[in-house]
Amino acid sequence: MLDRLWETHRGRVVGTVVGFVLGLIYLIVGFWKTMVFGLFVGVGFWIGHRMDRRDDVGEVLENIFPDKWFRKS
Repeated sequence: MLDRLWETHRGRVVGTVVGFVLGLIYLIVGFWKTMVFGLFVGVGFWIGHRMDRRDDVGEVLENIFPDKWFRKS
């Protein structure tokens, strides 16, 4: 069962685990940071979902953030 989950949703699993670990660090720092914990897990899941769909994460981030953050020399 875990093998099938890993094969079909690898990006989501990795993204969620990374988000969970980063969120856990914030959770340990203080109680009010719990909201940030959920945000990290959600963002990790979203990035993992994009990876599963074979989307270019760089292009997605360019669409979200202003052009001045992604100036190409």
